[in-house]
Amino acid sequence: MMKYYSIMFLMVTLLASSVTASNFAFADVIAPKDQMDLNFAPEEVICKEKFVKIIRTSNGDAACVSPNVVDLLVKRGFALPLDADTTESKELQSKPIGTLTHMATTKQYKNPGSVETFPKIDTHNYVFKICAIDEKIRSPEVIITSDSETKSVKLRDVELTSCYTTATKVRASDSNSISAKLLNHGGISESITELENKISSLKSDIVIQREKLSAINEETPANDRAKKVSAIHNKISDIRHELKNTRSELQKYLLFLNLNSATNNIPPVVKGKSITGIDVDGVLSEIISVNVALIQPDDRLENSMAYNVVFEICTDNTTLRIPVVELSSDIATKVVKMAEKIAHNTCQVSTGKINALSPNSIAIKLVGQTQSSETIIELEKRIESIKDEMMVVQAQLNSASTSSSISKEERQLAISEGTDKSIELRKELNSVKVELHKILLEVYR
Repeated sequence: MMKYYSIMFLMVTLLASSVTASNFAFADVIAPKDQMDLNFAPEEVICKEKFVKIIRTSNGDAACVSPNVVDLLVKRGFALPLDADTTESKELQSKPIGTLTHMATTKQYKNPGSVETFPKIDTHNYVFKICAIDEKIRSPEVIITSDSETKSVKLRDVELTSCYTTATKVRASDSNSISAKLLNHGGISESITELENKISSLKSDIVIQREKLSAINEETPANDRAKKVSAIHNKISDIRHELKNTRSELQKYLLFLNLNSATNNIPPVVKGKSITGIDVDGVLSEIISVNVALIQPDDRLENSMAYNVVFEICTDNTTLRIPVVELSSDIATKVVKMAEKIAHNTCQVSTGKINALSPNSIAIKLVGQTQSSETIIELEKRIESIKDEMMVVQAQLNSASTSSSISKEERQLAISEGTDKSIELRKELNSVKVELHKILLEVYR
């Protein structure tokens, strides 16, 4: 009997620690089960801030628990052992990421003659301002409470040392009971920033390697060139592989951060998305050099060799989003996805490896962009458009909240309209961002 209660206690502890202490505190990302329902493996699951990921021994699923119960769960055989660094890193306390300032509270505007309800619980417009302290706030979440309800509001990003004024509706019988709290997502923001910095560093590493390639083609004697080009080619391939994985990890964080109860019914995230191209005009593709690869594959055709190919893609007035390149020879064809973006009026140098009977048969051409490129570009444009609309509404809310030259009714109407528009734009922005990050994640997975 004691063993039964011990097991039940551990099971309850495991389940209870899979969520936060309250319904809202540190609600950075969606639950582990929701992540796995989106086609993510247990090892790919991300935990909410201050929680540790464990793998259940019973079914191999992931769960997020408090660090102080990990040892007990492992000891009793409910979870697989973790690295020491994993639990230690989660013990760190995150620093405050921003401030929230209340600006105004007004009743939601009603047309004259509207019927009153009893008990009298009114809908109020709560206007507030979020300011970032010393780093960008990503998808800030605010908890609004009153004597009648508690609600969570997820906002757009707030840039470094800037502020964002917005509003939401909240029901209350006493407007003085309404308060708001900015949740601290510093840990998740820090993880995203680290991934972004890593991507920038890897991009710089690729640039350095490409500069070395250019120097080799200009200065190195022909007999030494093949060996050096092969070494640099392998280095670039390794960096590009790591860059792709890091981009995938970043998009996974951004997707989970923007998902909420209103958007988590999206279909599973696809692995291995097709890269059939969409044609692009005004682009030049050219081979810079072809050299015999230092390491030859064992399964190559008789009389064929593997060659390292250095090539360049240049575009005029067209920005290429995830361009697709076809590398071909007299015996093989290879399709390669290049960098995330080639800006207009710029060139991108890259490398590839292909088997050929004759190196003179090797050719390169840009066959287009990934099928999702046009969608990605349209979504990015829509996000910027929504942000511009939000800036207009923000100015209107600021003006209505602080102006002394308008009547109480005019102020109430202006804030009500601004609140309605803010809510509408927030929902649309969140939905568009989820769609964008899902597509990018499918491209990089």
